[in-house]
Amino acid sequence: MSEESGEKTEEPTGHKLSQAREKGQVPKSMEISASIVLLAAVSVLFALGPLGWHRMVRVLNYVMDLSVAFDPTPAAVLELAMTLFRESLILILPLALVILVASLAINIYQLGGFMVVADTVVPKLDKLNFITGFGRFFKLKTLVECLKSVFKMAIIFLVGYLVIKDRIDEFVLMVDMDVLTIGLLTLKIALEIFVKTVLLLFVLATLDYGYQRWQFMQDMKMTKQEVKDEYKQIEGDPIVKNRIRQAQREASKKRQLNDVPKADVVIANPTHFAVALLYDRTQAPAPLVLAKGQDFLALRIKDIAKENKVPIVENKPLAQALYQAVEVGQTIPVEFYKAVAEVLSYIYKVKGRKV
Repeated sequence: MSEESGEKTEEPTGHKLSQAREKGQVPKSMEISASIVLLAAVSVLFALGPLGWHRMVRVLNYVMDLSVAFDPTPAAVLELAMTLFRESLILILPLALVILVASLAINIYQLGGFMVVADTVVPKLDKLNFITGFGRFFKLKTLVECLKSVFKMAIIFLVGYLVIKDRIDEFVLMVDMDVLTIGLLTLKIALEIFVKTVLLLFVLATLDYGYQRWQFMQDMKMTKQEVKDEYKQIEGDPIVKNRIRQAQREASKKRQLNDVPKADVVIANPTHFAVALLYDRTQAPAPLVLAKGQDFLALRIKDIAKENKVPIVENKPLAQALYQAVEVGQTIPVEFYKAVAEVLSYIYKVKGRKV
């Protein structure tokens, strides 16, 4: 019933997931990316915050001292501007670099590696259609995104309210504090709100990442017919497969014929079978089959052997048995040792070569 109705009940195949990734379709959570970047920023602030604060105070003191007797000449203004720029860069650059690295790392991780997909950067005019855009607004995915945004705003407001409520007494005491102390206290409160908000958002982002993976797998599900069609596509057309096998056979025959001149002997019967053997102790402990053939291929092996002065020994039972029992590239079985040894001994004796 599900197959007839085209219902997507089957889990996505590896091939479909691979194709989806090539198009840039992967389970990706913007929430987890944002929360990781914010956590990286929090780590930098905690690590370099005191140093940055003292440096900022020193710059403020420098500016305040300079303002008492400042001569606004072009050279003095330029020197002040360059000093402020250098100090600002020193304060901001570590944070910016960490945020950049964290952003790249989490996105590459979610994509499963670095990738550039042309389809995702090409503008699609159908997205400018007001009617289709209005229709997308009512989709479940859009509704979930809206709810997440509302929930994030609620978290930020709640955390800010609770932190300020716990520190309300400190706000009252600010009237008796100097400017630097007020700034430091305000920075501490803001940092506490920021850290607690980021930790809560990270929990939300982890849940969202799980949801995005589940939603992606649901979207990638296939019908039974799609699975069958994909299997046929991967397996390929039977005619094409036969052609590939034929080409492989031809390549194998060519390699065998090229190896015939290396053989020590070709064992054959008058017309039907031919087996080329090589015995080299440095390559194998027993004689090795370099080539074998039947009918026309057997005749070609014998012709090449004659051209290259490779001895041909007519032994119909042995040739037929070796052809059926041993594949090309294999050594002969033990039961053929004696018969083949007799042939090789004869050949070596004729050539004056020792066994």
